[in-house]
Amino acid sequence: MHRLKSTTLLLALALPLAGCAGARLTETIRNPYSGPPIQSIAIDPRGGVMGDQIAVELANSGLNILDSDHTAHLALRQEGKFPINSPEGHEELRVGGVDALLVVRAMIGWDGKPQIVKAQLISTHTSDVITDLSWQNGWGGEFGSVADRTMRKSMSEAARQISELLLTRIG
Repeated sequence: MHRLKSTTLLLALALPLAGCAGARLTETIRNPYSGPPIQSIAIDPRGGVMGDQIAVELANSGLNILDSDHTAHLALRQEGKFPINSPEGHEELRVGGVDALLVVRAMIGWDGKPQIVKAQLISTHTSDVITDLSWQNGWGGEFGSVADRTMRKSMSEAARQISELLLTRIG
């Protein structure tokens, strides 16, 4: 009888979690990066708050980060001759001592937490994509439920997961 109660309790606790999923991070690497060491990264100004949050995490790891405001200023200095994410823009960044450009796009959910984040790290030396990744927030149970709110990661948690993967790619 005691075993039946324990089994029933376990099933009752497990069933609500059956419709849950944690955050997912997937990556596409076209070719292993073999260029110069990455010590300085510029953040594309269109990355918004999520791009800035990833920049903070990367800076905390000791990398030199050209934040989105400085990257935007550099792009404006070129008087719109070319976009910052172009071979010419990469050359301008490289001449300025930047090794890579991080392009981030994010969709923020109803609760202010990121839903989907796309990030691409591009070498300014070769204009090759070093890594291309996609992060998707977790979910649980019914939309907006306690389980759903518990499974969803904050912007800083997402930035930490993304920056950890980026750091493994650049050594």
